[in-house]
Amino acid sequence: KRNTMQITNLILSLALPAATISAYSSPHRNRVPSASTSVEKNEGIFQLQIPSDRRAALAQIAALTTTLAINQPAYSAEPSQSQDTLEARSLEESPSAPQYGMEDADIAYTDMMLGSWKVLSKTVEINAPCGFELFTGGKAAYDRAVQSEITDGNDLNYKARFVTQTGGDESTYVAADREYNAREIGKAAMGEYSIVDTSVATPNRYSCLLAPPGGSDNLIRVDILALARKSEPVVSPDKFVCAEFVKQIVSPTQKNNPNGPPVSPLSVKEIETISIYKIDGKDKFQCRQRTATYLVPSQTDPMAFKKWQFSQGKPVDVRYYDVTYTRA
Repeated sequence: KRNTMQITNLILSLALPAATISAYSSPHRNRVPSASTSVEKNEGIFQLQIPSDRRAALAQIAALTTTLAINQPAYSAEPSQSQDTLEARSLEESPSAPQYGMEDADIAYTDMMLGSWKVLSKTVEINAPCGFELFTGGKAAYDRAVQSEITDGNDLNYKARFVTQTGGDESTYVAADREYNAREIGKAAMGEYSIVDTSVATPNRYSCLLAPPGGSDNLIRVDILALARKSEPVVSPDKFVCAEFVKQIVSPTQKNNPNGPPVSPLSVKEIETISIYKIDGKDKFQCRQRTATYLVPSQTDPMAFKKWQFSQGKPVDVRYYDVTYTRA
């Protein structure tokens, strides 16, 4: 759906329960750039820009592809007074990084979500809680994103699939098909052959190679590592809430040597995705999703380190999405 960050958001949201959320103050807040594919250096920080062909496709790829498996999937059916904790957090204008840890092994979706779906994802709002100075690409990028994604309504249409997985105790549950979903998002956002290869698509990690449009010899490697996860106890058969916090690393690589020695990444960020699902009959469900992007300290780039200090642990990019799933 838009640039690097947007693609990651997309992937993030599909591996998680859905693909993006809400809490509004003004309908047009801040947004990410939608420019031609390029790698440019701005104020000492490399910024990767992939066609703004819709949402932070990367961030959604991230949300979509990173649900971990360390214990058992969370099947909570007991009511809890903390049921609205994540939902309330999703409405905060400038939340600090999440304090929850790896509380769930994987996201277990409801049985009705099993199968293939047609997905429509709309960007509702983009905010820059720390100001345009810390927003990737600055004010100009924000304005372009708002124009493209909200004003012009460049919604993203793609396909998603949920499959049956076996847990550690041999019981089965419904999970997102991470590799399939990420590939479909990449195709919709960046073109048919945008995802060249997916080397890892597990609950703990998602890694892929992206080919920016234009026939460049350079590929982009995206690694998404899960850091924390939480699911709210299910208190209603038609609603559930979950969240995941991941690290997204975007690095350059060469077509002729994709497995060559590591190089300094173009971008390292941490992204929290909160997803609120509501079932709307047997052939439709909706998700309101919020992604919040945090800077991380750099050991090699003084400017990036200063920007991290200035952010004071607050997100620099907060986006809200409304996503509708209709059975295919």
